Amino acid sequence: MDYPNEERIKGETRRLYFDDAYQREFEAAVIEKFLFEGKPACVLDQTCFYPESGGQPSDRGGMDGVGVIHVMEDGPRIVHILERDIEAEQIHGVIDWPRRFDHMQQHSGQHILSQSFFELLEGETLSFHLGETISTLEIGIRDITGPDLNRVEERANAVVFEDREIKTYFIPEEKISSIPLRRPPKKEGLIRVVEVNGFDYSACGGTHCRRTGEVGLIKIIKWEKIRGNVRFEFLCGRRAVDDYAWKNRALTEIATWLSAH
Repeated sequence: MDYPNEERIKGETRRLYFDDAYQREFEAAVIEKFLFEGKPACVLDQTCFYPESGGQPSDRGGMDGVGVIHVMEDGPRIVHILERDIEAEQIHGVIDWPRRFDHMQQHSGQHILSQSFFELLEGETLSFHLGETISTLEIGIRDITGPDLNRVEERANAVVFEDREIKTYFIPEEKISSIPLRRPPKKEGLIRVVEVNGFDYSACGGTHCRRTGEVGLIKIIKWEKIRGNVRFEFLCGRRAVDDYAWKNRALTEIATWLSAH
C-alpha cells in the first residue's frame, strides 16, 4: 500500500522518501518561508528530505545551491532549516546521498539486530539512537555472556548474507493486529510497517535499504549496563568496514613495535 497522498490535509508535506528512499533529487513548490531560531526556514509541498525522527537524524543537502542543514517535523509539515534564504518559489532539491545511505544501513541493521536479540534472548529494544559515528541500542536484558553475544551477531549477519527483501507498507490501525509486530506502534491511524522478509516486522517511519545484503557487516563494538539493562554500541556497513580497517592497521603496528606476530 502506497502512502495515501490523496488523503493529505491542507499544508501537509508529501513525503517522497516513503515512495522511494533511493530518490536523490526532486522538484517542489515553496509554500511558506519564515525564520526559525534566527535561521531561514521553509516548508515545501513535497520533499525527499527525511526529518529527524525515531532515533534517526535528518538528511542534509541543498535547494538551488543553498545548504539544507537540518530538517524537522512540525505536525504534518516538514520544516527545512537553510544556510541562507532562498528567493525562488519553485526549487530543485538534492539530498546528501552518502549520508542518507549510511543512515539506511544503520537503521535497517538496527531492525535486524533488535529482532536477533528478541529471538535469541527475549530482549526487547527499549531505545535506539543513530549517531554520527556510532549507533546504540538499549536492550531489556540484565547482562550478556560472550557466547550469547556471538550468537546474536551471527544470527544478525546470517540474515544479512541471506539478502532478504526489506518491504515497507501502510496498514490501517484497525488491521495492525494482523501483522506480528515486534513492538506495539507508538502512533495511531495509518501505521507504516517495515518488514525484513519473514524475520522482523516493525512500525517505523525511517528510511531503509531494499535488501538486507545492502546493510553489510553488523558488528557490536561495546556494551555496558545501564538502568538495569544493557546498552550496545554497533556499526553497520561502511562504518563497520572502516572500523575493521583501522583496528587491523593498529594491530599490525603494535605487532611491529613488539616484534611479534
